[in-house]
Amino acid sequence: MVLRRTHCVRRTLAWMRRWGRNDAGNTSIEFGFVALPFLMLLFGIMSVCLYFFVNFTLENAVWQTSRALRTGQVQQSQGAYSQAQTTEDRKKAFKKTLCAKVPGFIDCDGKAIVIVQSNASFGGIAEPQCATNGVIMDEAAATFDTGGTSSVVLVTVCYPWEFGGKLPFIRLGNLADGSLLMQASVAFRAEPY
Repeated sequence: MVLRRTHCVRRTLAWMRRWGRNDAGNTSIEFGFVALPFLMLLFGIMSVCLYFFVNFTLENAVWQTSRALRTGQVQQSQGAYSQAQTTEDRKKAFKKTLCAKVPGFIDCDGKAIVIVQSNASFGGIAEPQCATNGVIMDEAAATFDTGGTSSVVLVTVCYPWEFGGKLPFIRLGNLADGSLLMQASVAFRAEPY
């Protein structure tokens, strides 16, 4: 019985030595250790790049679309805004023009909130609150006061971006539903049209 036990111990030790020298799967195991952090880093870099792309595109669209307010086309219903007679019509036409300038993967028509404020001086306009307690404002509550000739105008677009805010175990968004609030603004004095 002692001989049999000794034989089993020797066989086990011989098998463990052979297994210890076998390095056929080392690369797979090392890749397993490195793959997850690498993929997380890669996904993080792509998310940050996409965030800056969306933010820059939104800011550029607000800047380009606001040119029609600066020159008085919206206020006087001229050019692309010739069919807009009421303030609500002007607001819809302005938002439609804005949404035409952003990429298709941004749900501008459904989620972007356009706020236009005007005053006689730059000091008379305050930055609007796009969200309160983590909830984005309702579009019906957004003002659309384009002002008149030589008025100071502040155009603000609020957009809840969902891509970066829906990651598991990580909360990147600053809104209650997990999305990230993007806000693009442009302030200018309207031309004396």
